[in-house]
Amino acid sequence: MIVYKDKKYQFYEYFNEQNGFLFRSDSLQSNKNPIMRSFPELLDIGIMGTCLASKYNICKNFGVDCYQKAKILKRPNMNYYDYKKIIDQCKGKVFQIALGGAGDPNKHELFKEILKITRENMIIPNYTTSGYLLTDLEAELTKIYCGAVAVSFYSNLSNNKETNPHTIKAINLFLEHGCTTNIHYVLSKDTISEAIFRLKNNLFPQGINAVIFLLYKPSGFGILNKTLSYNDLELKELIDIIDKTHFNFDVGFDTCFTPALLSYSNTIDFSSIDFCEAARFSMYIDCELNAYPCSFDSTERKFCISLKGKTISEVWTSDQFNQFRKKQETNCMSCIKREYCLGGCNLYPSIDICNKKIIRLRSH
Repeated sequence: MIVYKDKKYQFYEYFNEQNGFLFRSDSLQSNKNPIMRSFPELLDIGIMGTCLASKYNICKNFGVDCYQKAKILKRPNMNYYDYKKIIDQCKGKVFQIALGGAGDPNKHELFKEILKITRENMIIPNYTTSGYLLTDLEAELTKIYCGAVAVSFYSNLSNNKETNPHTIKAINLFLEHGCTTNIHYVLSKDTISEAIFRLKNNLFPQGINAVIFLLYKPSGFGILNKTLSYNDLELKELIDIIDKTHFNFDVGFDTCFTPALLSYSNTIDFSSIDFCEAARFSMYIDCELNAYPCSFDSTERKFCISLKGKTISEVWTSDQFNQFRKKQETNCMSCIKREYCLGGCNLYPSIDICNKKIIRLRSH
């Protein structure tokens, strides 16, 4: 168990590095849920600048449009020296690091060294991969060093057969090596019907730990008319299925789904739902040491600031990050459920799945 005390915001965190369980206390001053931290709890580090899978449209063929524009924005992968500088600043403060970027982290030329130095500093590495050309060695390194791995589910069912064998092979290989294996499933207008069909018919691979649904965003190659909306009946159906069905795996959502869960779910305890963690408890760093409150700003770069010549602490308190937080403070001030979602998405308000005309209090 790792214990962290935030002296500025007066709360404690307890992190179990064995199973990933995190407990955060209320503020010792206000007895309310803390809304930010003095230093990121989670770092999303984009160690990859290039993507092998994009050459073969692995994600595009499933209907997922790369938010990193990896097919055209090809950059060098993060070098080990830059990664080490980040890790040196994180010891004793950061619990977990999510490895990502424009490609599969397991294809980084120094994948083992990156995992090793992360663990040596009492930080748990995790990552998401397409699973394309996954090797036994990569799966074994994942088992040794990582808390969990997520495979992006880039496969459809056609005549009861999977259209992308790489996805299924990768999941099975991770499971064979004893890795805690999750599925990341991007939900859009193009993919939600398949998700419903799989949930109804128990057609996700056996042995996985969890299916995590990620909200499709109009970022990078993303298209606005593919995003889900409050009136999408299929989204209501999917959440209703999850509410009423027991699965042999856990089901989760990214925090972009919080407004939808607050609107639709009848069984979820609101206290178990988290708000957007961007610039509150997490930040994103790309392969060129640019920092962002959220990785989905990495193409438009509205709140980007370079880490070169600056510390993570300096970036965390920078004008760019404070501008992002300032914008958050004014979102949905009259909403009766604001304490749970804190205003939704600060980058793409159009993806907030809630009926604000209904849940807002009448102003007086």
